[in-house]
Amino acid sequence: MSETTPRAAGLDFLYRPITVEMEATTALLKERLFGLDPAFSEYLDHSFRLGGKRLRPALTLLCGKAAGAVDRRHYLCAAALEMIHTGSLVHDDILDGARFRRRLETVNARWDSQRAVLVGDLLITRAFDLICECEDLALFRKTAECCRATVEGELLQVDSIGNFALTTADYRKIVGGKTAALLECATHMGAYLGGARGESLAAFERFGAALGIAFQIVDDILDLVGDEAKTGKTLGTDLVNKKETLPLILYLQNASEAERTATLSRLEAGVSLDERAEFAAMLTASGAVDAARAEADALVDEALSIVANLRETGEKTARSEESAQAFDALEALARFVVKRDK
Repeated sequence: MSETTPRAAGLDFLYRPITVEMEATTALLKERLFGLDPAFSEYLDHSFRLGGKRLRPALTLLCGKAAGAVDRRHYLCAAALEMIHTGSLVHDDILDGARFRRRLETVNARWDSQRAVLVGDLLITRAFDLICECEDLALFRKTAECCRATVEGELLQVDSIGNFALTTADYRKIVGGKTAALLECATHMGAYLGGARGESLAAFERFGAALGIAFQIVDDILDLVGDEAKTGKTLGTDLVNKKETLPLILYLQNASEAERTATLSRLEAGVSLDERAEFAAMLTASGAVDAARAEADALVDEALSIVANLRETGEKTARSEESAQAFDALEALARFVVKRDK
């Protein structure tokens, strides 16, 4: 599979090995959410229209096939993780003051923050109902652990607002929780249910964690230099909300004393959405954006190396053609993460 395939073909192409399983997961999502009180349907339907990539369910299913086989518990876990992710997006939009996502009004913009908080809570609590149906305490513990890590990462980020002395290690700790934890959970649960144990299971986890951090770095780059017409969401909110993301951290680390002082003065005074293009040009010209992309590329290389090692182990145990196709898709998905423009 060539490195240009992901961008050219999109996620539908990458998800081909799990087309049937993704359809089954979507059907389960609709059944479990829209079977609730009809009064909630409008909120829930709108929330899921704000989603898009279905990355967490896809990783759950692909890792299940790569490790062995997929069964109904994979559908339950995949649907649950998508609910948790969607609930976290609803909450994120409140924190960021975002007005649009996927070219649609956010829940807080369409209704209000009170409803948005509760809709997010409803999605997350409903997800735990699905995990409980698997009747496996290990899955429940893993989900709880990753939800805790996600919330801790978000809280660390809120606590760091306006702190322009963050290091790359601080940044990785934040995004390792707020974004990577759920991807790690998806790869763990999929592989665990597929039969992976020990070092193999740990390797699938590391794949998800590396992919998650790379994904967030690219998201942060797009928030700075992306095209709103392509991303379909409000951009520039990181600057406006005084969040120090990786491109800005790298810029401040390498700027001259005069440049650093002038930039900090502007950031502390507050940056408007209209100034995003100016900051984007400055960070791009400095090489900070390219340096951040290089870090994402390195993480994807790490993820690809993990997949290669898992594939080699799989070949020794005579894995199926479906397993091989799943590994192909995991490799292509890793490349997609850094090539995407939305």
